[in-house]
Amino acid sequence: MPASVVLALVAPVSVPLPGPVRLVRSGRGCPACLDSYCFNPAECLHFLMVNVWADCDQCDGSGWSEEGSLSLFCEGCAGSGLVEYWPYSLPAGGVSDRAKARHAGHVVRLRTRVASVAVAA
Repeated sequence: MPASVVLALVAPVSVPLPGPVRLVRSGRGCPACLDSYCFNPAECLHFLMVNVWADCDQCDGSGWSEEGSLSLFCEGCAGSGLVEYWPYSLPAGGVSDRAKARHAGHVVRLRTRVASVAVAA
């Protein structure tokens, strides 16, 4: 009997998944473009500098998703913990110190990338 006929007679075995599959990003996203790696750091830096940023209301600024979610990081802020607000729609407590520190960290990271691109060119 040819091998192709033998293989056709064997029923496919279905293996159940152990549980829900999580969608995993390679890292936390940029608050401006929501990508884990900014393809245009100068544009993201400008966007971060001219707009008001505060804690994400979905994850309370932690950047982590809720229990039972298929994603590891919050889908509202891509794990950055920051979202853009209009100046008149800020949360009642204003911008937290934690959000200010995260925002400053993103700005420093993007300034370093913009400077390294300018030196390389």
